[in-house]
Amino acid sequence: MDTLYFAQFIMYAVFMFAIIAYTTLDGFDLGVGCLHLFSKGDQERRLMINAIGPVWDGNSTWIVIGGGVLFAAFPKAFSTLTPNLYTPFMLMLFGFMLRAASIEFRSKGHQKWWTNLWDRGFFLASFVLAFIVGLFLGNLIQGLPIDSQGVLVGGIMDLVTPYPLLIALLGISCFMMHGSLYLLMKTEGPFHNKVRKWAHRCIIFFLCSWLVGTTATFVSQPRMTQPFLHHPLVGIFPLLSLASIFMILWMVRRKNDGYAFLFSCLSIFFLLALFVIGTFPYLTYSTLNPDQNSLTFMNSSVSELSLWIMVGVTLTGAPLSFFYFPYVYRVFKGKVQLDSHSY
Repeated sequence: MDTLYFAQFIMYAVFMFAIIAYTTLDGFDLGVGCLHLFSKGDQERRLMINAIGPVWDGNSTWIVIGGGVLFAAFPKAFSTLTPNLYTPFMLMLFGFMLRAASIEFRSKGHQKWWTNLWDRGFFLASFVLAFIVGLFLGNLIQGLPIDSQGVLVGGIMDLVTPYPLLIALLGISCFMMHGSLYLLMKTEGPFHNKVRKWAHRCIIFFLCSWLVGTTATFVSQPRMTQPFLHHPLVGIFPLLSLASIFMILWMVRRKNDGYAFLFSCLSIFFLLALFVIGTFPYLTYSTLNPDQNSLTFMNSSVSELSLWIMVGVTLTGAPLSFFYFPYVYRVFKGKVQLDSHSY
């Protein structure tokens, strides 16, 4: 294998892994935020925030890693995506800032209007982030009308078309299901019973959105199905995706909440694996002239020497991440208990 291609592929894999890790880990944080206003009373809302309190900021770092890899390893793709998707990117940054402020400031005042203000901010930030993540994925699947100069033809409304909106809805439903299953693991008592009802409804919402989204992808995005027709071995991933979704239903019915959340993580992983397989090797697919205007991880990367330096940095830092995240989740495992130090 050509050494340049090998280095490009490694950094592409790192980029996609960071996106999958962010969606899987921060996904339940966003889901809890989208469910936040369904709870009643300060006690329930504090339980929800403290369920994600020790881990939400660490989970968000994966999107920073993904953005850093895109900027450093594939600058042509970065310089095409960021100006053309400026408004969604700014909304995403706004969501990150508002979510952090809402979580940290909520407990700093005791007036009802103060907590209600930040509760709504937490919900809004989580909903915006979940929506933008789905919208991004939908547009990357569908492709963008990019000309030979790397400029988006049309305006921002060309990004808000039916298919990306449908994928955004699928993303929101998936995160809500993911968040409700995480809360099942972290809560107990009457609130736990209420969360179980949420989980059943969120699973139904997700299944309906998944069915419609999958059908729309088969009908309107034939490019996504081509790899599975030409390489039958990758057909195992749709089967694994179906199996993980089925196991969520089975484990929730048996009230094995930990395993239900684990299979929810796997379902997100396999759904995004289908996205990676379907869009490979494109980072930006042009609907105007795919052969000339599209950017792949091969034609948008930096030099081979720079790539190998990044590979070395990745191999140095990755073991630290794989140690840190399991350690944090092990330290903060168990049910949520509120005390004077809680949010």
